[in-house]
Amino acid sequence: PESRQSIIMGTCLSSRKGVPKESYKPGTDLEKRLQKVISAYRGESKDGKVVDSKALFTKMQLKFPKFKLAFESVRNLYKSLDENNDGGMDMSEFEKALRQHGAEMSKKDIEVLFQGVDINGDKMLSFKEFSVCMALGYVVNTIPKFSGSEKFVEAFEAAFSMFLSYDKSHLGVIEHEHMLTAFREMGQTSVAEERLKELDPDNDGYITFIEFLTAFQEWVGVEDEEDMNESKNIIEVKCDDSNQQAPKEEKKRKKKHKSRSSGVRFG
Repeated sequence: PESRQSIIMGTCLSSRKGVPKESYKPGTDLEKRLQKVISAYRGESKDGKVVDSKALFTKMQLKFPKFKLAFESVRNLYKSLDENNDGGMDMSEFEKALRQHGAEMSKKDIEVLFQGVDINGDKMLSFKEFSVCMALGYVVNTIPKFSGSEKFVEAFEAAFSMFLSYDKSHLGVIEHEHMLTAFREMGQTSVAEERLKELDPDNDGYITFIEFLTAFQEWVGVEDEEDMNESKNIIEVKCDDSNQQAPKEEKKRKKKHKSRSSGVRFG
């Protein structure tokens, strides 16, 4: 049988029979490969059970604090690999880091992985984008274990289970209508559209696993380095009573922070 690595890194895989729709067209090479992995996973785990996504979310929500700690366990690794300490990881740093940690990937596959998770296209990996890389590395068995990886894997698998529960059409992506239904079932009707935009930043009508995993980190309370620094600045301005411009400055910073990530959180 084919390994997950061979599937995601380009090995041909026949299309899954019985898929209700075929309208989704993956936008990147990584999304194409991920779609094949998800399809293969579903094919290997046919048990006839229909997952109640609302019940699953409620169960997982109780573990959000635990999952946050799991994702945070990767932060020290991220910082140690950011050689120039600029708060981001470029392609050369990423490739060097993978080589140093024994990852067996071609340069082309490293580029595919990097470009696929660089959601905002700034050619730098934020902490959350790096976490997505580590999760996908687990899927394809190309990134070796690191300190705390067991907890990280548990959090990733929880996100993967939730993603599959929302993918009602078995397309390997979540359709807007199904995610909106899920939000309404969770009592989030008033903010459903806003949260949908956060899950699908390119607004193509589908939420990929990469997009979902990025949002999932926000759900559990994980912040990027930039967001953490912004929050720190807000606190410092608020505590500076001698600065008469503090209230305006604080309001300005909060508005800027919200425009970057309004925080998809539940509870």
